[in-house]
Amino acid sequence: MKWYFRILLVIIAALFFNLAHPNIVFENGISFFAFIALIPLFVSIRYSSISFSFFSGLLYGALSYGLLFSWIGTYSSYAMIIGVIAFSLLFGLLFIALKASDLFFKKKSFYIMALIWCIFEYLKTKGFLGFSYGILGYALWKSPLLIQCAKFGGVWLLSSLCAFTSALFASISYAAYASFSSTPSYSSKKVSTILYILKSHFISIFILLISFTGIVIFGFYSINKTQGPVKKIPVLCVQNNTDSNKYGTDVYKKDVSTLISLTQEGIKKHPETAIVIWPETSVVPPIEMHYSNGEQDERYDLIKKLLLFIKDTGKCFVIGNQRSVDNGGLYSDDYNSCLVFDSMLENVIPPEPLVYAKNHLVPFTEYFPYEKAFPSLYEKLLDGDTHLWTPGHEKTVFDLRNVKFSTPICFEDSFGNLCRSFVNNGAECLFNLSNDSWSGKRFCQKQHLSMAVFRSVENEVPSARSTASGVTCFIDLRGRIVDEVEQFCEDYAFYNIEIPMKKNQTPYTRFGDWLPIFEIILLCLIILFNFLRYIVKKLAITSSILVEKKGKKEVK
Repeated sequence: MKWYFRILLVIIAALFFNLAHPNIVFENGISFFAFIALIPLFVSIRYSSISFSFFSGLLYGALSYGLLFSWIGTYSSYAMIIGVIAFSLLFGLLFIALKASDLFFKKKSFYIMALIWCIFEYLKTKGFLGFSYGILGYALWKSPLLIQCAKFGGVWLLSSLCAFTSALFASISYAAYASFSSTPSYSSKKVSTILYILKSHFISIFILLISFTGIVIFGFYSINKTQGPVKKIPVLCVQNNTDSNKYGTDVYKKDVSTLISLTQEGIKKHPETAIVIWPETSVVPPIEMHYSNGEQDERYDLIKKLLLFIKDTGKCFVIGNQRSVDNGGLYSDDYNSCLVFDSMLENVIPPEPLVYAKNHLVPFTEYFPYEKAFPSLYEKLLDGDTHLWTPGHEKTVFDLRNVKFSTPICFEDSFGNLCRSFVNNGAECLFNLSNDSWSGKRFCQKQHLSMAVFRSVENEVPSARSTASGVTCFIDLRGRIVDEVEQFCEDYAFYNIEIPMKKNQTPYTRFGDWLPIFEIILLCLIILFNFLRYIVKKLAITSSILVEKKGKKEVK
Protein backbone atom coordinates (compact mmCIF):
# COMPACT_ATOMS: atom_id res chain seq x y z
CA MET A 1 0.00 0.00 0.00
CA LYS A 2 1.38 3.41 -1.01
CA TRP A 3 2.52 5.73 1.77
CA TYR A 4 -0.06 8.39 0.95
CA PHE A 5 -2.89 5.84 1.27
CA ARG A 6 -1.60 4.94 4.72
CA ILE A 7 -1.53 8.63 5.67
CA LEU A 8 -5.07 8.99 4.36
CA LEU A 9 -6.19 6.07 6.55
CA VAL A 10 -4.67 7.73 9.64
CA ILE A 11 -6.46 11.01 8.83
CA ILE A 12 -9.76 9.14 8.36
CA ALA A 13 -9.24 7.37 11.71
CA ALA A 14 -8.69 10.74 13.44
CA LEU A 15 -11.86 12.14 11.85
CA PHE A 16 -13.89 9.06 12.85
CA PHE A 17 -12.59 9.46 16.42
CA ASN A 18 -13.77 13.07 16.45
CA LEU A 19 -17.16 12.32 14.95
CA ALA A 20 -17.81 9.68 17.61
CA HIS A 21 -17.49 12.17 20.49
CA PRO A 22 -19.27 15.50 20.97
CA ASN A 23 -17.55 17.80 18.49
CA ILE A 24 -17.77 21.21 16.89
CA VAL A 25 -20.11 19.93 14.12
CA PHE A 26 -22.23 17.32 15.93
CA GLU A 27 -22.80 18.52 19.49
CA ASN A 28 -23.74 15.07 20.82
CA GLY A 29 -21.36 13.12 18.60
CA ILE A 30 -22.32 10.13 16.44
CA SER A 31 -21.74 7.03 18.53
CA PHE A 32 -21.64 4.65 15.54
CA PHE A 33 -18.18 5.95 14.62
CA ALA A 34 -16.78 4.65 17.93
CA PHE A 35 -17.14 1.10 16.58
CA ILE A 36 -15.21 1.78 13.37
CA ALA A 37 -12.82 4.53 14.48
CA LEU A 38 -9.82 2.20 14.77
CA ILE A 39 -10.32 0.18 11.55
CA PRO A 40 -8.34 2.48 9.22
CA LEU A 41 -5.73 3.02 11.93
CA PHE A 42 -5.09 -0.72 12.46
CA VAL A 43 -4.96 -1.41 8.70
CA SER A 44 -2.50 1.45 8.17
CA ILE A 45 -0.20 0.08 10.86
CA ARG A 46 -0.27 -3.39 9.25
CA TYR A 47 1.25 -1.92 6.07
CA SER A 48 3.71 0.44 7.82
CA SER A 49 7.25 0.12 9.13
CA ILE A 50 8.08 0.99 12.74
CA SER A 51 9.47 4.40 11.76
CA PHE A 52 6.44 5.20 9.61
CA SER A 53 4.15 4.04 12.43
CA PHE A 54 5.81 6.53 14.77
CA PHE A 55 5.23 9.31 12.24
CA SER A 56 1.61 8.18 11.85
CA GLY A 57 1.19 8.33 15.62
CA LEU A 58 2.47 11.91 15.68
CA LEU A 59 -0.03 12.85 12.98
CA TYR A 60 -2.92 10.99 14.60
CA GLY A 61 -2.28 12.49 18.05
CA ALA A 62 -2.03 16.05 16.71
CA LEU A 63 -5.11 15.74 14.50
CA SER A 64 -7.46 13.73 16.74
CA TYR A 65 -6.78 15.51 20.01
CA GLY A 66 -6.14 18.87 18.37
CA LEU A 67 -9.64 18.79 16.88
CA LEU A 68 -11.49 17.19 19.78
CA PHE A 69 -9.96 19.44 22.44
CA SER A 70 -9.65 22.64 20.44
CA TRP A 71 -11.55 24.32 23.30
CA ILE A 72 -8.32 24.27 25.32
CA GLY A 73 -7.09 27.02 23.03
CA THR A 74 -9.78 29.30 24.45
CA TYR A 75 -8.07 29.06 27.82
CA SER A 76 -4.51 29.35 26.52
CA SER A 77 -2.89 29.02 23.11
CA TYR A 78 0.25 27.80 24.88
CA ALA A 79 -1.71 25.09 26.65
CA MET A 80 -3.13 24.07 23.28
CA ILE A 81 0.29 23.85 21.65
CA ILE A 82 1.86 21.97 24.58
CA GLY A 83 -1.12 19.61 24.75
CA VAL A 84 -0.98 18.78 21.03
CA ILE A 85 2.78 18.16 21.19
CA ALA A 86 2.40 15.96 24.29
CA PHE A 87 -0.37 13.84 22.79
CA SER A 88 1.47 13.58 19.48
CA LEU A 89 4.52 12.12 21.21
CA LEU A 90 2.35 9.87 23.34
CA PHE A 91 0.56 8.45 20.31
CA GLY A 92 3.86 8.14 18.46
CA LEU A 93 5.06 5.77 21.19
CA LEU A 94 1.71 3.99 21.24
CA PHE A 95 1.88 3.37 17.48
CA ILE A 96 5.36 1.85 17.87
CA ALA A 97 3.88 -0.56 20.42
CA LEU A 98 1.00 -1.34 18.04
CA LYS A 99 3.42 -2.05 15.18
CA ALA A 100 5.61 -4.19 17.43
CA SER A 101 2.57 -6.31 18.29
CA ASP A 102 1.81 -6.61 14.58
CA LEU A 103 5.33 -7.90 13.86
CA PHE A 104 5.32 -10.28 16.81
CA PHE A 105 1.80 -11.72 16.62
CA LYS A 106 1.15 -11.50 12.85
CA LYS A 107 -2.31 -13.03 12.09
CA LYS A 108 -3.87 -12.24 15.47
CA SER A 109 -2.18 -8.86 15.78
CA PHE A 110 -5.36 -6.83 15.19
CA TYR A 111 -6.84 -8.18 18.41
CA ILE A 112 -3.61 -7.54 20.31
CA MET A 113 -3.63 -3.97 18.96
CA ALA A 114 -7.16 -3.56 20.34
CA LEU A 115 -5.98 -4.89 23.71
CA ILE A 116 -3.04 -2.46 23.76
CA TRP A 117 -5.37 0.42 22.83
CA CYS A 118 -7.69 -0.36 25.77
CA ILE A 119 -4.74 -0.51 28.16
CA PHE A 120 -3.45 2.81 26.81
CA GLU A 121 -6.83 4.47 27.42
CA TYR A 122 -6.72 3.34 31.04
CA LEU A 123 -3.10 4.30 31.71
CA LYS A 124 -3.53 7.82 30.33
CA THR A 125 -6.07 8.52 33.10
CA LYS A 126 -3.58 7.75 35.87
CA GLY A 127 -1.10 9.93 37.73
CA PHE A 128 -0.53 13.66 37.86
CA LEU A 129 -1.28 14.13 34.14
CA GLY A 130 -4.30 11.81 34.17
CA PHE A 131 -6.77 12.80 31.44
CA SER A 132 -10.09 11.01 30.93
CA TYR A 133 -11.40 12.84 27.88
CA GLY A 134 -11.32 10.97 24.55
CA ILE A 135 -12.00 7.43 25.78
CA LEU A 136 -13.92 5.52 23.10
CA GLY A 137 -16.58 4.19 25.45
CA TYR A 138 -17.76 7.70 26.35
CA ALA A 139 -18.96 8.14 22.77
CA LEU A 140 -21.86 5.78 23.59
CA TRP A 141 -23.31 8.08 26.27
CA LYS A 142 -26.53 8.62 24.29
CA SER A 143 -27.19 4.86 23.96
CA PRO A 144 -29.00 3.83 27.17
CA LEU A 145 -29.37 0.18 26.11
CA LEU A 146 -25.64 -0.28 25.59
CA ILE A 147 -24.24 1.64 28.55
CA GLN A 148 -26.09 -0.35 31.22
CA CYS A 149 -23.29 -2.91 31.12
CA ALA A 150 -20.98 -0.23 32.57
CA LYS A 151 -22.16 -1.29 36.01
CA PHE A 152 -20.03 -4.45 35.48
CA GLY A 153 -16.84 -3.08 33.97
CA GLY A 154 -17.24 0.68 33.85
CA VAL A 155 -16.65 2.69 30.71
CA TRP A 156 -13.75 0.30 29.99
CA LEU A 157 -16.19 -2.44 29.01
CA LEU A 158 -17.73 -0.22 26.33
CA SER A 159 -14.28 0.87 25.12
CA SER A 160 -13.24 -2.76 24.80
CA LEU A 161 -16.39 -3.51 22.82
CA CYS A 162 -15.60 -0.64 20.41
CA ALA A 163 -11.91 -1.52 20.08
CA PHE A 164 -12.45 -5.24 19.42
CA THR A 165 -15.25 -4.48 16.95
CA SER A 166 -12.76 -2.35 15.03
CA ALA A 167 -10.15 -5.10 15.30
CA LEU A 168 -12.51 -7.69 13.80
CA PHE A 169 -13.48 -5.52 10.87
CA ALA A 170 -9.88 -4.44 10.37
CA SER A 171 -8.90 -8.08 10.10
CA ILE A 172 -11.71 -8.76 7.61
CA SER A 173 -10.83 -5.62 5.60
CA TYR A 174 -7.16 -6.53 5.46
CA ALA A 175 -7.93 -10.08 4.35
CA ALA A 176 -10.35 -8.82 1.70
CA TYR A 177 -7.87 -6.24 0.36
CA ALA A 178 -5.03 -8.76 0.25
CA SER A 179 -7.23 -11.35 -1.48
CA PHE A 180 -8.88 -9.09 -4.06
CA SER A 181 -5.58 -7.49 -5.04
CA SER A 182 -4.37 -10.94 -6.15
CA THR A 183 -7.68 -12.58 -7.15
CA PRO A 184 -9.21 -12.67 -10.67
CA SER A 185 -11.96 -10.12 -11.08
CA TYR A 186 -14.85 -12.39 -12.04
CA SER A 187 -17.67 -12.32 -9.51
CA SER A 188 -17.97 -16.02 -8.59
CA LYS A 189 -14.37 -16.06 -7.44
CA LYS A 190 -14.95 -12.91 -5.36
CA VAL A 191 -18.03 -14.39 -3.72
CA SER A 192 -16.15 -17.54 -2.75
CA THR A 193 -13.31 -15.41 -1.39
CA ILE A 194 -15.69 -13.35 0.76
CA LEU A 195 -17.32 -16.51 2.10
CA TYR A 196 -13.91 -17.96 2.92
CA ILE A 197 -12.87 -14.77 4.77
CA LEU A 198 -16.09 -14.72 6.79
CA LYS A 199 -15.72 -18.42 7.59
CA SER A 200 -12.16 -17.88 8.81
CA HIS A 201 -13.47 -15.16 11.14
CA PHE A 202 -16.50 -17.14 12.29
CA ILE A 203 -15.45 -17.50 15.94
CA SER A 204 -14.69 -13.77 16.29
CA ILE A 205 -17.95 -12.79 14.58
CA PHE A 206 -19.90 -15.21 16.78
CA ILE A 207 -18.32 -13.84 19.99
CA LEU A 208 -19.05 -10.27 18.90
CA LEU A 209 -22.69 -11.03 18.05
CA ILE A 210 -23.20 -12.84 21.36
CA SER A 211 -21.61 -9.91 23.22
CA PHE A 212 -23.81 -7.33 21.51
CA THR A 213 -26.93 -9.43 22.01
CA GLY A 214 -26.18 -9.96 25.69
CA ILE A 215 -25.44 -6.28 26.27
CA VAL A 216 -28.66 -5.17 24.53
CA ILE A 217 -30.81 -7.72 26.39
CA PHE A 218 -29.26 -6.74 29.72
CA GLY A 219 -29.73 -3.06 28.87
CA PHE A 220 -33.39 -3.60 28.02
CA TYR A 221 -33.88 -5.53 31.27
CA SER A 222 -32.09 -2.88 33.38
CA ILE A 223 -34.05 0.04 31.96
CA ASN A 224 -37.42 -1.65 32.28
CA LYS A 225 -37.07 -3.55 35.55
CA THR A 226 -39.21 -2.48 38.50
CA GLN A 227 -37.21 -0.13 40.67
CA GLY A 228 -38.90 -0.77 44.00
CA PRO A 229 -39.59 1.75 46.79
CA VAL A 230 -37.82 5.10 46.36
CA LYS A 231 -37.42 8.29 48.32
CA LYS A 232 -37.74 11.58 46.45
CA ILE A 233 -35.40 14.47 47.14
CA PRO A 234 -36.49 17.83 45.62
CA VAL A 235 -33.34 19.53 44.31
CA LEU A 236 -32.81 22.85 42.55
CA CYS A 237 -29.68 23.31 40.38
CA VAL A 238 -28.79 26.88 39.41
CA GLN A 239 -26.89 27.99 36.28
CA ASN A 240 -25.85 31.64 36.50
CA ASN A 241 -23.95 31.85 33.18
CA THR A 242 -21.02 33.75 34.64
CA ASP A 243 -17.97 34.98 32.77
CA SER A 244 -15.07 33.29 34.54
CA ASN A 245 -12.55 35.62 32.87
CA LYS A 246 -13.81 38.69 34.73
CA TYR A 247 -12.73 39.56 38.27
CA GLY A 248 -13.36 42.15 40.95
CA THR A 249 -15.85 42.91 43.69
CA ASP A 250 -18.42 44.39 41.30
CA VAL A 251 -18.35 41.20 39.23
CA TYR A 252 -18.72 39.04 42.34
CA LYS A 253 -21.66 41.14 43.53
CA LYS A 254 -23.37 40.68 40.18
CA ASP A 255 -22.76 36.91 40.28
CA VAL A 256 -24.21 36.57 43.77
CA SER A 257 -27.21 38.74 42.86
CA THR A 258 -27.89 36.54 39.83
CA LEU A 259 -27.59 33.38 41.89
CA ILE A 260 -29.95 34.73 44.53
CA SER A 261 -32.46 35.93 41.93
CA LEU A 262 -32.52 32.59 40.09
CA THR A 263 -32.80 30.71 43.37
CA GLN A 264 -35.70 32.87 44.55
CA GLU A 265 -37.47 32.27 41.24
CA GLY A 266 -36.89 28.54 41.49
CA ILE A 267 -38.04 28.26 45.11
CA LYS A 268 -41.13 30.34 44.36
CA LYS A 269 -42.08 27.93 41.60
CA HIS A 270 -40.98 24.86 43.60
CA PRO A 271 -41.45 25.67 47.30
CA GLU A 272 -40.91 22.00 48.19
CA THR A 273 -37.21 22.37 47.28
CA ALA A 274 -34.99 20.85 49.98
CA ILE A 275 -31.51 21.31 48.50
CA VAL A 276 -30.14 24.12 46.32
CA ILE A 277 -26.91 23.58 44.37
CA TRP A 278 -24.71 26.37 43.01
CA PRO A 279 -21.78 25.81 40.60
CA GLU A 280 -18.05 25.48 41.21
CA THR A 281 -16.60 28.72 42.70
CA SER A 282 -19.97 30.37 42.08
CA VAL A 283 -19.11 32.57 45.05
CA VAL A 284 -15.50 33.65 44.56
CA PRO A 285 -14.57 35.55 47.76
CA PRO A 286 -13.84 33.03 50.55
CA ILE A 287 -16.98 33.15 52.69
CA GLU A 288 -15.47 32.23 56.05
CA MET A 289 -12.42 34.47 55.67
CA HIS A 290 -14.28 37.60 54.62
CA TYR A 291 -16.96 37.13 57.27
CA SER A 292 -14.32 36.82 59.99
CA ASN A 293 -12.53 39.93 58.67
CA GLY A 294 -15.58 41.97 59.60
CA GLU A 295 -16.86 45.25 58.29
CA GLN A 296 -13.42 46.61 57.38
CA ASP A 297 -13.41 44.19 54.44
CA GLU A 298 -15.27 45.63 51.42
CA ARG A 299 -16.55 42.14 50.57
CA TYR A 300 -18.05 41.60 54.01
CA ASP A 301 -21.40 43.12 52.97
CA LEU A 302 -21.58 40.75 50.02
CA ILE A 303 -20.98 37.72 52.23
CA LYS A 304 -23.42 38.95 54.89
CA LYS A 305 -26.13 39.46 52.25
CA LEU A 306 -25.52 35.94 50.95
CA LEU A 307 -25.65 34.29 54.37
CA LEU A 308 -28.81 36.14 55.39
CA PHE A 309 -30.49 34.97 52.18
CA ILE A 310 -29.47 31.35 52.81
CA LYS A 311 -30.74 31.49 56.38
CA ASP A 312 -34.07 33.06 55.41
CA THR A 313 -34.85 30.40 52.77
CA GLY A 314 -34.60 27.57 55.28
CA LYS A 315 -33.07 25.34 52.60
CA CYS A 316 -29.86 23.36 52.40
CA PHE A 317 -27.32 25.08 50.14
CA VAL A 318 -24.43 23.36 48.35
CA ILE A 319 -22.06 26.10 47.16
CA GLY A 320 -18.78 26.15 45.25
CA ASN A 321 -16.33 28.49 47.01
CA GLN A 322 -12.65 29.07 47.65
CA ARG A 323 -11.69 28.14 51.20
CA SER A 324 -8.56 29.70 52.68
CA VAL A 325 -7.00 28.13 55.76
CA ASP A 326 -4.13 29.76 57.64
CA ASN A 327 -1.39 27.18 58.08
CA GLY A 328 1.03 29.50 59.85
CA GLY A 329 3.25 29.82 56.77
CA LEU A 330 3.87 32.57 54.25
CA TYR A 331 0.79 31.61 52.22
CA SER A 332 -2.54 30.18 53.31
CA ASP A 333 -3.78 26.82 52.06
CA ASP A 334 -6.42 27.55 49.43
CA TYR A 335 -8.91 24.82 48.59
CA ASN A 336 -11.30 24.56 45.68
CA SER A 337 -14.19 23.61 47.93
CA CYS A 338 -17.82 22.80 48.27
CA LEU A 339 -19.43 24.43 51.32
CA VAL A 340 -22.71 23.07 52.66
CA PHE A 341 -24.96 25.36 54.72
CA ASP A 342 -28.18 24.14 56.26
CA SER A 343 -30.40 26.30 58.47
CA MET A 344 -31.49 23.11 60.24
CA LEU A 345 -27.89 22.72 61.45
CA GLU A 346 -27.69 26.41 62.41
CA ASN A 347 -24.32 26.65 60.63
CA VAL A 348 -25.14 29.66 58.42
CA ILE A 349 -24.45 32.69 60.64
CA PRO A 350 -21.69 32.70 61.71
CA PRO A 351 -20.58 30.53 58.76
CA GLU A 352 -19.52 27.09 59.96
CA PRO A 353 -20.13 25.04 56.82
CA LEU A 354 -19.61 21.37 56.21
CA VAL A 355 -16.76 21.12 53.69
CA TYR A 356 -15.50 19.01 50.83
CA ALA A 357 -12.15 20.00 49.30
CA LYS A 358 -11.48 18.98 45.71
CA ASN A 359 -9.20 15.91 45.67
CA HIS A 360 -8.20 15.63 42.02
CA LEU A 361 -6.99 19.01 40.85
CA VAL A 362 -6.37 19.96 37.21
CA PRO A 363 -2.62 19.63 36.48
CA PHE A 364 -0.73 22.90 35.94
CA THR A 365 -3.82 25.15 36.11
CA GLU A 366 -4.84 24.08 39.65
CA TYR A 367 -1.99 21.96 40.95
CA PHE A 368 1.75 21.49 40.44
CA PRO A 369 3.46 19.30 43.07
CA TYR A 370 6.98 19.59 41.64
CA GLU A 371 7.96 23.00 42.98
CA LYS A 372 11.41 21.84 44.11
CA ALA A 373 12.21 19.88 40.96
CA PHE A 374 11.08 22.63 38.55
CA PRO A 375 11.21 25.93 40.49
CA SER A 376 11.30 28.16 37.38
CA LEU A 377 8.20 26.51 35.90
CA TYR A 378 6.47 26.79 39.27
CA GLU A 379 7.19 30.54 39.38
CA LYS A 380 5.87 30.99 35.83
CA LEU A 381 2.65 29.26 36.80
CA LEU A 382 2.23 31.55 39.79
CA ASP A 383 2.96 34.64 37.69
CA GLY A 384 0.53 33.61 34.99
CA ASP A 385 -3.29 33.36 35.04
CA THR A 386 -3.13 30.33 37.32
CA HIS A 387 -4.39 29.74 40.85
CA LEU A 388 -2.63 26.80 42.46
CA TRP A 389 -4.78 25.05 45.05
CA THR A 390 -4.08 22.66 47.90
CA PRO A 391 -5.57 19.22 47.23
CA GLY A 392 -8.07 17.74 49.64
CA HIS A 393 -7.91 14.09 50.65
CA GLU A 394 -11.21 13.20 52.29
CA LYS A 395 -13.88 11.36 50.25
CA THR A 396 -16.60 13.33 52.05
CA VAL A 397 -20.21 12.17 52.24
CA PHE A 398 -22.83 14.63 53.53
CA ASP A 399 -25.91 13.29 55.30
CA LEU A 400 -28.62 15.97 55.17
CA ARG A 401 -32.28 16.34 54.26
CA ASN A 402 -32.84 12.58 54.14
CA VAL A 403 -30.10 11.93 51.58
CA LYS A 404 -26.41 11.01 51.65
CA PHE A 405 -24.54 12.79 48.88
CA SER A 406 -21.03 13.61 47.70
CA THR A 407 -19.91 16.57 45.63
CA PRO A 408 -17.23 15.84 42.99
CA ILE A 409 -16.04 19.21 41.71
CA CYS A 410 -15.71 19.91 37.98
CA PHE A 411 -13.67 17.30 36.10
CA GLU A 412 -13.56 14.99 39.13
CA ASP A 413 -16.66 13.28 37.73
CA SER A 414 -14.58 12.21 34.73
CA PHE A 415 -12.72 9.73 36.96
CA GLY A 416 -14.75 6.59 37.63
CA ASN A 417 -12.62 5.28 40.46
CA LEU A 418 -12.88 8.56 42.40
CA CYS A 419 -16.68 8.72 42.15
CA ARG A 420 -16.84 5.03 43.04
CA SER A 421 -15.01 5.81 46.30
CA PHE A 422 -17.74 8.30 47.25
CA VAL A 423 -20.40 5.66 46.71
CA ASN A 424 -18.41 3.10 48.68
CA ASN A 425 -18.33 5.63 51.53
CA GLY A 426 -22.13 5.71 51.52
CA ALA A 427 -23.15 8.34 48.95
CA GLU A 428 -26.62 7.71 47.50
CA CYS A 429 -26.36 10.57 45.02
CA LEU A 430 -23.65 12.64 43.31
CA PHE A 431 -23.92 16.43 43.11
CA ASN A 432 -21.42 17.76 40.59
CA LEU A 433 -20.40 21.43 40.71
CA SER A 434 -18.69 22.52 37.48
CA ASN A 435 -17.47 25.56 35.59
CA ASP A 436 -16.64 25.03 31.91
CA SER A 437 -17.71 28.55 30.91
CA TRP A 438 -14.11 29.54 30.17
CA SER A 439 -14.12 27.20 27.13
CA GLY A 440 -16.95 29.06 25.40
CA LYS A 441 -17.72 25.82 23.52
CA ARG A 442 -20.94 23.83 23.69
CA PHE A 443 -19.24 20.60 22.62
CA CYS A 444 -16.68 20.94 25.43
CA GLN A 445 -19.51 20.96 27.97
CA LYS A 446 -21.19 18.01 26.24
CA GLN A 447 -17.93 16.03 26.40
CA HIS A 448 -17.93 16.64 30.15
CA LEU A 449 -21.57 15.58 30.42
CA SER A 450 -20.90 12.38 28.45
CA MET A 451 -18.51 11.23 31.18
CA ALA A 452 -20.84 12.23 34.02
CA VAL A 453 -23.51 9.94 32.56
CA PHE A 454 -21.28 6.91 33.12
CA ARG A 455 -20.71 7.70 36.80
CA SER A 456 -24.43 7.28 37.45
CA VAL A 457 -24.67 4.04 35.47
CA GLU A 458 -21.50 2.50 36.90
CA ASN A 459 -22.65 2.95 40.49
CA GLU A 460 -26.45 2.98 39.97
CA VAL A 461 -26.80 6.36 41.65
CA PRO A 462 -28.54 9.47 40.31
CA SER A 463 -26.62 12.68 39.73
CA ALA A 464 -27.37 16.40 39.77
CA ARG A 465 -25.16 18.85 37.89
CA SER A 466 -25.04 22.56 38.68
CA THR A 467 -22.75 24.34 36.24
CA ALA A 468 -21.75 27.92 35.52
CA SER A 469 -22.85 27.76 31.88
CA GLY A 470 -23.78 24.16 31.09
CA VAL A 471 -24.66 21.43 31.06
CA THR A 472 -26.91 21.82 34.11
CA CYS A 473 -29.22 18.82 34.41
CA PHE A 474 -30.15 15.69 36.33
CA ILE A 475 -29.09 12.15 35.43
CA ASP A 476 -31.06 9.17 36.68
CA LEU A 477 -29.39 5.97 37.80
CA ARG A 478 -29.83 4.47 34.30
CA GLY A 479 -27.86 7.30 32.73
CA ARG A 480 -30.85 9.10 31.23
CA ILE A 481 -30.67 12.90 31.25
CA VAL A 482 -33.58 14.71 32.88
CA ASP A 483 -34.51 18.40 32.68
CA GLU A 484 -31.44 19.63 30.78
CA VAL A 485 -31.01 23.42 30.84
CA GLU A 486 -29.99 25.26 27.66
CA GLN A 487 -26.30 26.14 27.64
CA PHE A 488 -24.91 29.65 28.11
CA CYS A 489 -27.99 31.20 29.66
CA GLU A 490 -29.25 32.08 33.15
CA ASP A 491 -31.64 29.36 34.29
CA TYR A 492 -32.26 26.61 36.80
CA ALA A 493 -33.35 22.97 36.77
CA PHE A 494 -35.64 21.32 39.32
CA TYR A 495 -36.24 17.62 39.80
CA ASN A 496 -37.43 15.19 42.46
CA ILE A 497 -34.43 12.88 42.49
CA GLU A 498 -35.54 9.28 42.99
CA ILE A 499 -33.24 7.25 45.22
CA PRO A 500 -33.92 3.53 45.82
CA MET A 501 -34.64 2.72 49.46
CA LYS A 502 -32.65 -0.49 49.04
CA LYS A 503 -29.23 0.09 47.48
CA ASN A 504 -27.19 -2.80 46.09
CA GLN A 505 -23.54 -2.43 45.15
CA THR A 506 -22.82 -2.86 41.47
CA PRO A 507 -19.82 -5.02 40.47
CA TYR A 508 -18.05 -1.84 39.34
CA THR A 509 -18.66 -0.10 42.67
CA ARG A 510 -17.27 -3.13 44.46
CA PHE A 511 -14.28 -4.00 42.25
CA GLY A 512 -13.55 -0.76 40.40
CA ASP A 513 -11.27 -0.76 37.34
CA TRP A 514 -10.79 -4.52 37.35
CA LEU A 515 -11.22 -4.86 33.57
CA PRO A 516 -8.20 -2.79 32.38
CA ILE A 517 -6.09 -4.39 35.11
CA PHE A 518 -7.18 -7.80 33.81
CA GLU A 519 -6.31 -6.67 30.27
CA ILE A 520 -2.82 -5.66 31.41
CA ILE A 521 -2.29 -9.07 33.02
CA LEU A 522 -3.72 -10.82 29.96
CA LEU A 523 -1.37 -8.95 27.61
CA CYS A 524 1.63 -9.82 29.81
CA LEU A 525 0.63 -13.50 29.82
CA ILE A 526 0.13 -13.52 26.04
CA ILE A 527 3.56 -11.96 25.49
CA LEU A 528 5.18 -14.38 27.94
CA PHE A 529 3.46 -17.39 26.37
CA ASN A 530 4.45 -16.42 22.84
CA PHE A 531 8.00 -15.62 23.92
CA LEU A 532 8.34 -19.03 25.59
CA ARG A 533 6.83 -20.71 22.53
CA TYR A 534 9.34 -18.85 20.36
CA ILE A 535 12.23 -20.02 22.58
CA VAL A 536 10.98 -23.61 22.55
CA LYS A 537 10.62 -23.49 18.76
CA LYS A 538 14.17 -22.13 18.39
CA LEU A 539 15.53 -24.79 20.73
CA ALA A 540 13.70 -27.49 18.79
CA ILE A 541 15.15 -26.22 15.50
CA THR A 542 18.63 -26.04 17.02
CA SER A 543 18.22 -29.54 18.45
CA SER A 544 17.12 -30.98 15.12
CA ILE A 545 20.10 -29.35 13.37
CA LEU A 546 22.50 -30.84 15.94
CA VAL A 547 20.90 -34.27 15.57
CA GLU A 548 21.18 -33.99 11.79
CA LYS A 549 24.85 -33.03 12.00
CA LYS A 550 25.52 -35.84 14.42
CA GLY A 551 23.84 -38.31 12.04
CA LYS A 552 25.98 -37.17 9.14
CA LYS A 553 29.15 -37.65 11.19
CA GLU A 554 28.11 -41.17 12.17
CA VAL A 555 27.46 -42.04 8.51
CA LYS A 556 30.96 -40.87 7.59
